[in-house]
Amino acid sequence: METELQNSVFQSNYQIGRPGSAGKRNGTYPDLSYLAVARTRWRTIIARSLWLTLAIIVFAQLVNAYFVDTLIGDDRLYDALMTLQTTFVVALPFSIFCSLLQVRTDVAADYFRLLSRTDHLTGLLNRRAFIDVLEGSKKSVSIGKASGALFVIDLDHFKQVNDDYGHDAGDAVLCQVADLFRSNLRADDVVARMGGEEFVIALSRGTARETWNVAQRLREAVEQKVFQYDEQEMRLTISLGIVRYDFDENLESAMRKADLLTYQSKKDGRNRISCNEGQFGLQPAV
Repeated sequence: METELQNSVFQSNYQIGRPGSAGKRNGTYPDLSYLAVARTRWRTIIARSLWLTLAIIVFAQLVNAYFVDTLIGDDRLYDALMTLQTTFVVALPFSIFCSLLQVRTDVAADYFRLLSRTDHLTGLLNRRAFIDVLEGSKKSVSIGKASGALFVIDLDHFKQVNDDYGHDAGDAVLCQVADLFRSNLRADDVVARMGGEEFVIALSRGTARETWNVAQRLREAVEQKVFQYDEQEMRLTISLGIVRYDFDENLESAMRKADLLTYQSKKDGRNRISCNEGQFGLQPAV
């Protein structure tokens, strides 16, 4: 139960862009799938309204058919029924219009809220949204002392990519790295771009060995990847700092520890992982 709840907290709509599409978008905003949501809601409102109108008309006709003698003998009752029927029919288009306008407003508000939480280049969470997701997990009493892990990842010599190939190429590489991280993580893990060439990942569960293996898989995936842009091929490596993270721990403090370990990886030669030996029972760098 604890694990299920923990996983549900991490599944917080953090993947705004569709996996595999970031490199092709080349820096555009996330997929406008909110339009599909709006269209679905509009169709539902229109369909329900039309069915309601049909039901009212059929009801009125049945009343006319079965009680015609009574209605003819009572002008006031007949007029009241016709007025009610006319009011419904006339008011329906206005009601539909107001409903559609409200849907449009709500969906647009949701979309722009989403944009404020999204890194516009890669479609990942931004720093603020990443912190909100993890801080939100602390509000669940059932999570208790559940723990995961934090990775702070920095691209090695990324400035050289921008200098040698241009900033458009650098942006394309960042998008491809983001896609690579997505494809090598579980659905309930959280990945964000903190800014520049720095990324952060939160693993929602897993043993120390499993966490280490995920870090190794990410490092090797980037090292083996041939990044491409405009018929140019580039190689890249990453430096990682990883720490175990308890959900009752101060997040900023844990991120600072992971960041210092990332710096240690760079200092030790880059393309490696640094961790706290006491937390993982492993060598501090690979």
